[in-house]
Amino acid sequence: MTNINPSDQVRSRTVKNYIKLIYEHLEAMQRDSHGLEYDPWKKEVDFLWKRIFSLINLMNPILQKTILDSIRELWTSYLTHYGIMR
Repeated sequence: MTNINPSDQVRSRTVKNYIKLIYEHLEAMQRDSHGLEYDPWKKEVDFLWKRIFSLINLMNPILQKTILDSIRELWTSYLTHYGIMR
């Protein structure tokens, strides 16, 4: 891949960190799907997805494709199991 500008590097790292948080939340949501914390976790995950796509939107097109390809499986799995974002 070509050189990534500093802003896109930060955005890319931020997306990767958000993805890690999403994985942690999804594990917790699966363990306690009827618990009191489920709704707050779901809301936070929805917010993280919105933030991720906002960051990706600001990236150069080549990096956008790379990042979108890397999150495709998690995103489609999330939509399948937890519905559309509010």
